[in-house]
Amino acid sequence: LLNPSGASITALLRARAIPNKRLVHAFGITSAFVSSDPKVHKEFTSRAKGLIAGVALKDRGWKVLLQTTDEAAHRFLPEQNLDFATFIQCITFAVVLTRLFNVDPETLHHQDVVYVTNIINKRWTQSKTMNAVAMRQDDSLHEITTRIGAWIADHDQYPNPLNFILPAYETMWRLVAVTVAHVYRCRSNTLHDTVIAFGQNPTEEQFQTFGNEGQQASMQAIILEALRLHPPTRHIGRASEVSWWKKLFVPSIEIADIEAVHLSDDYGENTSEFNPMRFHPSHMQGRPELFSFGHGKLSCVAATWAPMAAALMVASVIEQMQGAGFSLTIGRQIGGRSGWDGWMV
Repeated sequence: LLNPSGASITALLRARAIPNKRLVHAFGITSAFVSSDPKVHKEFTSRAKGLIAGVALKDRGWKVLLQTTDEAAHRFLPEQNLDFATFIQCITFAVVLTRLFNVDPETLHHQDVVYVTNIINKRWTQSKTMNAVAMRQDDSLHEITTRIGAWIADHDQYPNPLNFILPAYETMWRLVAVTVAHVYRCRSNTLHDTVIAFGQNPTEEQFQTFGNEGQQASMQAIILEALRLHPPTRHIGRASEVSWWKKLFVPSIEIADIEAVHLSDDYGENTSEFNPMRFHPSHMQGRPELFSFGHGKLSCVAATWAPMAAALMVASVIEQMQGAGFSLTIGRQIGGRSGWDGWMV
């Protein structure tokens, strides 16, 4: 479904754009996610790769990203209790704007960032059930684009910044949140030590290293297990390309169930449990790659960059909270875009 044999790039883009049309109504985006035009896809992909390249300069770039996250985490640590999801959303949003768009972090005032991230989450959720007319009648999109337009001053370069902000921010904050949550839930084991060691030595070699003679999960394995158990997109929709008379019998939108695949026994035993050691090289023979960033020609351009970037943010958040004497109150379950009831910093 995600990589059909012989399909043209136009057909692939059209199949993706149709189920994503709701995001046009929700955010007014015009990117390759909602367009079937190969030129739009080529330009978007090139621009996205360029943004990533600016913050992925091997180990030096990673250290700068870690420092940026440290500063953002320190800035958004609450004076009193703060909802954990809001805390992670604010940090992630600030890092995306600061590192990818060179926004001055001093201009990212706390209440504005909380408002924008809350509205992004709200409108994304509403887009799944609310019709286009109702979405347009809600002026919250104007409110957040006005704030973003004030932060990102180069309107010629970024006439619609949400085209690039959404794919970078929306997936990243949830990956960081679920990984931090699992580390705190498992503090009796070695996951916390792995995260701290990586934060102190944020290199690609350390990212991939299994400690304690191979008995301690690597930071990369922790991130991969978070991606397996909590794929950023659990169900990927594609429009069906069938003759008009077949539409009575064939669904207009077909679904690739990424969550079901990741929970299959292809990834070992007890797949509903968080166990990063399932990604130890000794267990990987014959095991399929994850589908967390899609598959085929339209897979995410940040698939190789995002895991390391998320790991740095996880390490920073945990170190900054620990260093400032903050604790994390653990809720009943680990959420996604929602479902973080009881989780408090």
